Amino acid sequence: MIRLRVLTASTGACTHISLHPNEFTYSTIQSRLAAVLPVNDQIILIGPPYKVPKDSLLRNNETISALRLGDEEDELIQNGRHSLEPAERTGSKRIFLFSKRALANNAPEPPDCVLDPAPGPLPMPTQSDIPPPPPSPSDVVETPLRNALELYVRQLMLDVAKGRVYADGADLRLAACRKCLSEMVAIAHALRAAVSNLSDHRAGAVRQRTQFSSDFVDAASFYMGLLQKFELRAGEAYVDETNTFSVENESLGSVPLHPSLVAAARSSGRMMETLLDTVPLDREKAWANKCQTAHERLTASAEDLEAAFGTAVGTSSGWNEEAQEDLAAEEIIKMLISEVEDADNRIRLSQSEKNDILASNQSEATRIMSTAVRNESKEGRAESAFSSLEEMAKSSSSILMTMESDDNILSQLSQRVADAKSAAMKRMKSRLRHISVAQSEIARVTSSVSVLQHALLQLKTDIGHLEHVVELPSSYQSFLTEIQRRRAYCNAFKSIFDATLERLNLMRADEIKLREAFLRGPGKHLMPAFYEIFVPTLATSPAVFSPQLPDMLEFQTLPNVGSQSTQYNSSSTESGSTLMSSQVREMESNVDTKDQSVLVSADENSGNYDVMMQTMSQGDVAPRRKDDKAERATLKYENAVLRQKLEQAGVKVPPYIDSHTTTTIHPDENDSMDQRHKEQHRKISSLAAELERVQKELEAARAASAQKEAANLRPNSDLETTQQRSDKISHTSFEVGDIGLFMPTGRGRGGKRIYLAFHSSCPHRYLSPDCIDGSPDFVLGRIVYQEEFEAGALNTTRNPFGLHVGTKFWVLTVEVVKKG
Repeated sequence: MIRLRVLTASTGACTHISLHPNEFTYSTIQSRLAAVLPVNDQIILIGPPYKVPKDSLLRNNETISALRLGDEEDELIQNGRHSLEPAERTGSKRIFLFSKRALANNAPEPPDCVLDPAPGPLPMPTQSDIPPPPPSPSDVVETPLRNALELYVRQLMLDVAKGRVYADGADLRLAACRKCLSEMVAIAHALRAAVSNLSDHRAGAVRQRTQFSSDFVDAASFYMGLLQKFELRAGEAYVDETNTFSVENESLGSVPLHPSLVAAARSSGRMMETLLDTVPLDREKAWANKCQTAHERLTASAEDLEAAFGTAVGTSSGWNEEAQEDLAAEEIIKMLISEVEDADNRIRLSQSEKNDILASNQSEATRIMSTAVRNESKEGRAESAFSSLEEMAKSSSSILMTMESDDNILSQLSQRVADAKSAAMKRMKSRLRHISVAQSEIARVTSSVSVLQHALLQLKTDIGHLEHVVELPSSYQSFLTEIQRRRAYCNAFKSIFDATLERLNLMRADEIKLREAFLRGPGKHLMPAFYEIFVPTLATSPAVFSPQLPDMLEFQTLPNVGSQSTQYNSSSTESGSTLMSSQVREMESNVDTKDQSVLVSADENSGNYDVMMQTMSQGDVAPRRKDDKAERATLKYENAVLRQKLEQAGVKVPPYIDSHTTTTIHPDENDSMDQRHKEQHRKISSLAAELERVQKELEAARAASAQKEAANLRPNSDLETTQQRSDKISHTSFEVGDIGLFMPTGRGRGGKRIYLAFHSSCPHRYLSPDCIDGSPDFVLGRIVYQEEFEAGALNTTRNPFGLHVGTKFWVLTVEVVKKG
């Protein structure tokens, strides 16, 4: 069983509940506390951090351990052996119960605290309350001496009874004080929980507003650019007025479809010749107009939110004052705890010792009376007994007077404790009402922020459909490359099936990853026609492996898009080989390292084994190829993968070479191509040299201009320059090099004066204490360094200037110009 203490915030009363671990949920705790407050009137906070608990948090072992630690601390407080300490230092947690009705304006005032026993004199026993002496034996004769001595003994017995009342009263008064103080400590902890919860609400609202503002600014810029690009993409044809072609401005109507795709559309009864024909243009334009209207409405709502947020979550001048009052109330509790501990150590023990003395006197008096009665016939025995009893009676009377005085002290202490708790409960009601109003205002603003955030996300989703149209040209190019790569894959798959089953499985796994990358990347921007008409299997996985080679149905559905560039032989010219090598190196610097094990060059792996398969093999040496046809098909597939990665990295891809269609280049054509490459290389080298020369001339001109300006400024004296720099005192902003005027505002930690910069709407700029000696009336200095901080808890080194927790402030280090 889990035994927990729940503290009532308004009174500090403690309620014990026991739950089975399976029953440790929020709803079960509410039902167990229904006897204290109705379920619909309960607000339960657990912390720190103080929040409404969730079932997952309650069932966490760390949470249960922290709650038990909080219970142990409360037990120590109730026993007078512990003081009020922040729970954040010990890692303990507590459960607090708040009442919703107590937060209303018309909530009744809490009743005054009354302790038991009530402050004032304690009820004392009388002579009639003393039991009569036991009857005398038959052989004992009643004599006047015996009766007189019994009167003394009965008086001492009455004194013992009074002493017992004082001793027990001291225990009861101190126990009541400790219980009352433990409830006051619970009220103080509950107020901390409420204030912390309000601070979390305020910080969360600020973060949410800041995040929304940042997202809105970024989204607004993106949306406007996207809408402009959509208008360009939706054009029938590209009109170039600057004679400079740009892919960013390319219209879909100017991008023709591959002949094989046009033929596939015609076979399906559709006429599609350009990318624009694949787009439902009227519907997309209507959607763009709706997005434009939604963006304008969202902009107006964001402006209204900024005004409302400044009113609801703005800095309040009373926050710091209320925090100081809370600390003062806690200091009163600490002082009373100290007084009760002192009374417990001094008065309670004294009352107990005095009561023991009274009981000892009564026992001694009984003994003296018995001795005197037995020796009644002896001369002088009676007078001696009366003398001893008289001294005991006087001593007991004196002891009772001191015990009564100590009881009066305890009575006054209990009255102060009761009054302090009454004041604490009334102040708690007022503070909780203020916190509730503040949280309601923050909740309204936060709700507005949440609505606008959802609207922004919805607008992002809506306008994201237009991005498909904008990105369609680049996705179309990736689509063509993807189809070429898939055709190469199908050929390789057929060729290497008989080589090894393991290699086939690994290759298919790599193929699945590549397809997923395409479908999650460029493929998500393709129109439905690409999936439904052109390539129905575009979104499918490769054929599932089986012991027998399946029919390559996918290969039959893939159109033969071929190559969009002029074919060439990579070994025909030296310049072509150099171009290929440089592009591969550029690709290796852009493509992520984890892909380099798959993307390899066919030129580098034309030896006796397959490098791509080697990276996935567990052996030290890859097995040799058994079939030359399988090796050629695999290298062709790797080449297709490499080309696709090059395109994704933004590298210009060399023309595609098909071994079945490659033609022999005539020697004259080879010489002509070589001559053209050399001419292009010469022009590039000439332009690079000219650019380098112009850059050197520009740098020389800049250096000469700087020297001339320095020579013109040199005649001015250093004194005049310093005077010009020091004439103006900054007050609207503070940067390194500015002059600041710092005035004293009070005393800080260690008794040193605090200097605040004279400013206009630029607060919390404080002078570093290391910059000055003594206590001047003002300091004028040039800022050489400034550092930003955030105020921590009050009366700590993280808040040396007594600011509200969470306030940002700056400490400025200056070069003192003047002080007075």
